Order: sequence, then C-alpha cells, then structure tokens
Amino acid sequence: MELDFNAVIEFARRGGKKKIVISGQKDLGALASISQAKREGWVEPLAIGRSFSDVDGEMEVAFSSVDIEEARLKALNLIQAGKAEILIDTGPLEKRFFSLLFDQIERIGGGQILSYVSLLIPPMTGRLTLLTDTLINRSPKLKDKVGILENVLKFAGRLGIERPKVAALAPLELVNPALESTLDAAILSKMSERGQFGPALIEGPLAMDNAASSSAARHKGIMSHVPGNVDIYLFPDLESAHLTAQFLTWVGHLKLGGILLGTPFPIAFRSPLERPDCWLINLALTCSLKR
Repeated sequence: MELDFNAVIEFARRGGKKKIVISGQKDLGALASISQAKREGWVEPLAIGRSFSDVDGEMEVAFSSVDIEEARLKALNLIQAGKAEILIDTGPLEKRFFSLLFDQIERIGGGQILSYVSLLIPPMTGRLTLLTDTLINRSPKLKDKVGILENVLKFAGRLGIERPKVAALAPLELVNPALESTLDAAILSKMSERGQFGPALIEGPLAMDNAASSSAARHKGIMSHVPGNVDIYLFPDLESAHLTAQFLTWVGHLKLGGILLGTPFPIAFRSPLERPDCWLINLALTCSLKR
C-alpha cells in the first residue's frame, strides 16, 4: 500500500472490529476520534470511570463512579481477562500512569523493552517515516538499541514495509571510540550486514545530513542505499529524538502520530509530541497491532 496516514486509517478499517477499553481523563479529541471509529465499524468501545459518566449515549460506560486511577486498574484487568483487546488511555501521562503500566506488564510477563515510535510524512519524500525512540528510553545501551530496533522492525512489517532502510544516527558519520553512539551504530550496521535483523538494511553511523541526503552521503564517501531513502531513523538517545520530534511538530508544522511498542497488549495514548488531532491516527496505528 502507499504509506501515508490515510492508508494507515484505511488499514485499520479493513482489519475488523476491535474491542477497546478507555481510561483516563475526558478528552474531547480522543472521544471524537473513538466515536468516528465506532461509526465506521472498526472499534467497539467501553469507557471506564467517572470521567466518562456523561458520554453514556455515545458509547458504553462502566464503573462510572470510580476515579482515574481505579479506572485504569479496572481497564487493565479487563485486558488481562480477555474482555478487551486494546487499551486507550486519554491521560494525563504522569509518572503514576507509567508506574502502573510497567508494573502490570511485569506482572503478566512482558519481557521486551518498551519503546515509542513517532511517525510523520516528510514533504521531501511524501511517505510514512518512523522515528524511534522518542519517549521512553533516556540513554539506551547497545542491548537496548537492539530491542528498540526489533520493536520498530516488527511494526514496520505490519505496515507493509518489507525491507526497511534504517539510519542509525550519531553526531558524525565516522566511528569515533570516544563517542559511544558511533560505535553502537557501526555494530548495528554490521549485525544487519550479517542478516541479524532479517531483510532490514541498517546503515550507520550516519549524521542527519548524510542520512537525509544521498548526495551529502556520497560527498562524504558513503555508498549505501539508505541515505535519502530512510524508512526508520534510530536515534542515539531520548534527548536528540525528543527534540527532533518537537522541532518537526512545532517549527516544521508536520503532523506526528505515535505508538508504544514492546507491550504484551496494544496501548494507545497521545504523547506530548503530538497535536490533539492525532488521536484517530494513533488509534489506527494501535489497531494495526491486532491484525
């Protein structure tokens, strides 16, 4: 399929109806997107808690007297009991939410590293491009980066990206023993060369200029199919990833969607990187995990 946000939403529509459970605060943008998805027939929503007590006419509401924290626990219990497939949490994304989420994942045996992927459509390419990890892992080591890569490559496959091209980013394109990010990128590139990431093609270390531009890469002597054709940007740390995503959203005026990966069940929320109108995209991305 032609990869853009409309295609992702159409992909979700064709994937069949998913049972979703909603917790968190009342968010009008989220509720409008969930109602639209319900009308189009690809979600069956159940809202939990006092926050949604006045939306009973739009969707089913349960436990309408409980507060947000208890509603989140009940929503997670419904997921674990198999009565819902997807959790939608409408915020706020404070420390207590993530502590509860991580505790629940550990309790049911989730062994993967969690990571977040931001998605956008750069004007220069016009196709869906993935950035990771933009939210969870502050200073990932090589082992963590392997897990982050495995998460995003599996997700890319679900979107139909059969041979993803990955730029393992660093401050410069030369391996410098004093810069751990260049060493990690070089190792990941060699692992890819040996087939350890399946059909994915990983090139690194790449600075942003020679990742985004094939001519800039050739000028630096880098001969690779990845520069200028990147599907996935793997950032060296959270600070660089988060700042880049913020810049693209607020200065570049690009729409971002996002998805949390590595969880034992799909979870949709809106990160601080994304504008309020991204809810339908995030919901569709999350539904794609249940294809």
